[in-house]
Amino acid sequence: MEPNPKKLFQLALCVLFLFALLFIGYLSFVAIAGEEGKLLIESGWVSFKKFVLQNGFWLFCSIAILPGFILPVAPLLTLAGYWGDEHGPWLACLNCTLALAINLCWTYWFARKPGRSLIEKILSKTKYQLPEKPSENLMQWALILRLTPGVPFIFTNYGLALLKMPFLAYLIVSIPVLAFTGCGYVLAFAGIFGGNWAYLYGGASMIVVMFLLGRLFLKRKKHAD
Repeated sequence: MEPNPKKLFQLALCVLFLFALLFIGYLSFVAIAGEEGKLLIESGWVSFKKFVLQNGFWLFCSIAILPGFILPVAPLLTLAGYWGDEHGPWLACLNCTLALAINLCWTYWFARKPGRSLIEKILSKTKYQLPEKPSENLMQWALILRLTPGVPFIFTNYGLALLKMPFLAYLIVSIPVLAFTGCGYVLAFAGIFGGNWAYLYGGASMIVVMFLLGRLFLKRKKHAD
């Protein structure tokens, strides 16, 4: 099974569908709960932000845990940048890298064991089934998905685990990409909040580099096919 643009497009549609469900759930809650429900969410976020900024340990625990429940990681990286402005951007980058690595590990094993069992039970009622052995070119798939702009990393975590990608190979592909990108966001936001143009420029450059690498990799793969 060779990776191709059609399959990536199908994956993107699945991602958009899941995010649409989350957005519809939010709109439904606001519609039912009204303005009070919206204010409840906003006040909850303000309280959460205040707590984690005062307790860095829980901030990085949040980065390690919450994205596994399909919650966006970008607001948490923003807070990490804010925390880094006061406690040191490079310390924030180190903590962020560790948190993302922990997230990679627990989401992999969750999807590989109980998650896969659940999916197999659901698919058993259809004509589809999960592959029993990992594809020979799964490393290519992993690199493409990690570098493709717009694909949330948590879906790639679960997807690669469900496809039985070897754990060590999964980490070798995933940690450098996520660490580099995550640190780029942290440095950029630390620069914004602290007014340090060097951090802002450096962080933004790291993000742009990963984006361009993804585009270049996809372009070369398309021409190779």
